[in-house]
Amino acid sequence: MAAGKSELFFSDLDGTLIFSAKHKRPDDVVVEYKNDEEITCITPRQAELLPLLSDRIIPLTSRSVEQYSRIRIDGFSPRYALCSNGAVLLVDGVIDKEWLTRSRELFSRAECEIEYFRGLLESDENRCFEIRLVDGLFLFTKSSSPEKTLERLGKCGGELCDCFATGEKVYVIPKSLGKGEAVKRFSERFPNSRSITCAGDSLMDLSMLNCAETAVFTENIPEERVTSRNKIIRPRENFTEFLTEYAKRH
Repeated sequence: MAAGKSELFFSDLDGTLIFSAKHKRPDDVVVEYKNDEEITCITPRQAELLPLLSDRIIPLTSRSVEQYSRIRIDGFSPRYALCSNGAVLLVDGVIDKEWLTRSRELFSRAECEIEYFRGLLESDENRCFEIRLVDGLFLFTKSSSPEKTLERLGKCGGELCDCFATGEKVYVIPKSLGKGEAVKRFSERFPNSRSITCAGDSLMDLSMLNCAETAVFTENIPEERVTSRNKIIRPRENFTEFLTEYAKRH
């Protein structure tokens, strides 16, 4: 996206712009490997279109900087990317130090509550993975019974933090460092931008969808929880290709 453009287009990555290699079809293109294992893919049509969209799409992902850097899509290299739910801004692949300093200030205000939730997770009998402080900015672990783990955490979180479960993955994220807040912060850099489009496929994306004039999302997200003026709702199947086509048309 160039500073002179009039629209900001934020997109989640996993399940929104790329998909798990577990669902790979013969012609799909692998765009991420870890220890020689195929991790994520795009469709052949996406491989054609995404190189045309580097100045259009701003990835906004829960992935850490290291996880984001593993993705390799030929010809697609967005100037801006937001990692760790937007707490880390990359500009041409380099961490924006001013942005990160502000994020760390915001994290410090929620640190006591983060440590409270860490304690609950440490004693959770359903936890089946280590507890990570991703990029020093939010908690991540896995649970064999994520709904029970969320109940232990107070279902949706506390005064300063939100809690989410996506599959077996469990997240504790400061409210001030959620995706919606990242959209607001980024938008302040381009005050002349007339509209915002956001795309996502999980409740972790809800706060950014609610910052958008146009929200493009999958049908597993309750429509009544999305407050955007324009809503485009699609099945999860083939959503990544639909979104890429949508971004190219609009």
